[in-house]
Amino acid sequence: MDWQALADEATRIVTSAGSRGATLRVVGSVGIRLHCAAVAPYLDRFGRQPKDIDLVVPKAGRRVVRQVLEEGGYRVDRDLLVAMEGRRYAFTHPERAIEVDVFVDRLDFCHVVEVRDRLTEHPLTLPVEELLLSKLQVVEPTATDLMDATAILLSHRVVAAGPSAPAGGGAGEEPLSASTVAGVLARDWGFHHTAVRNLDRLAGHAAVLDLTGGERARVVGGTVALLAAVEAAPKTLGWRLRARVGERVQWWQDVDEREATY
Repeated sequence: MDWQALADEATRIVTSAGSRGATLRVVGSVGIRLHCAAVAPYLDRFGRQPKDIDLVVPKAGRRVVRQVLEEGGYRVDRDLLVAMEGRRYAFTHPERAIEVDVFVDRLDFCHVVEVRDRLTEHPLTLPVEELLLSKLQVVEPTATDLMDATAILLSHRVVAAGPSAPAGGGAGEEPLSASTVAGVLARDWGFHHTAVRNLDRLAGHAAVLDLTGGERARVVGGTVALLAAVEAAPKTLGWRLRARVGERVQWWQDVDEREATY
């Protein structure tokens, strides 16, 4: 299954669900690729291979999404359905060998990315800030996680202002709001700790990718701007209390162990 086929299928599913009143958005690597055309050339240059389709839907739209998928020939994983009690679904298309994961209200991995209030910001995908956060929340990121995050920073200008601010210069490049990312991390010390470590990793990983000197500088500049915003953002009381404990207590969810029970 190639990128275009997965992108076309993800778009069809979102459009079909939308025609029935359900707000469904694409996340994961396909979502990053669909978010804007500027991302694809970087992922192609890195040799990023397609995998599956990840979607997120509000709780009220679960039934519609399941209907759309099953009418399209997908079969639901009933064991996961029971284990997750409607918080996550997994589907497989037996003929086309496509796997689809559907998350409800939030992306729940090593850390939780709340997205319910941001689902209508883009017609197909989550906003770019949540797409980046979905990669920064991985405690032990893979090479593909780092590729995806790097492609986002290369194709989006990191700006200090919120998403409602004017885009400014940059020949039409979409801005990535450092204040939005920082605001999420200021509420959760564990997520903050993981994300900061991954932003540090991105600068080093840029050195091993097929990038020009200017492109590497752009990645490093983006990570520096994000780290500065994250450091400066006022932290919640819960964040400050958890920071006192630090790494003495595990700060992330064991996704692999949890999913092994499904």
